[in-house]
Amino acid sequence: MKTFFAIALVILAGCGKSDELAPEVTVVAPTNNQVFTGGQTVNVQANISDNEGIHMVHLTVLDNTTNGHLVHFEEHLDAKTYNLNQSFIPQTGRSYHIEIEATDHNENVTTKELTVSAN
Repeated sequence: MKTFFAIALVILAGCGKSDELAPEVTVVAPTNNQVFTGGQTVNVQANISDNEGIHMVHLTVLDNTTNGHLVHFEEHLDAKTYNLNQSFIPQTGRSYHIEIEATDHNENVTTKELTVSAN
């Protein structure tokens, strides 16, 4: 009976979450609080990596005036690296909330947030 419990304990210990490292997200552009000219293209670029593999990359850009989605991008993949490159055109006098989220296959999540505006 002791052998059964010892084996069961070893099996259960092996079922634990082995990857606890969240993906790394390095925002290349834009910078937080960067100001653009209305009508100018804003490029959202980030380098994303994970030790085991990225499951999903999600980008949202919200117009802070209307709370509307300007960009809603989602990419499902199975890779250790990914280069995000999306763009939008801001309107004069508005600010935008940018959120980049990366999730790996073990549900570890990294989120980067920044705000930009247009004058």
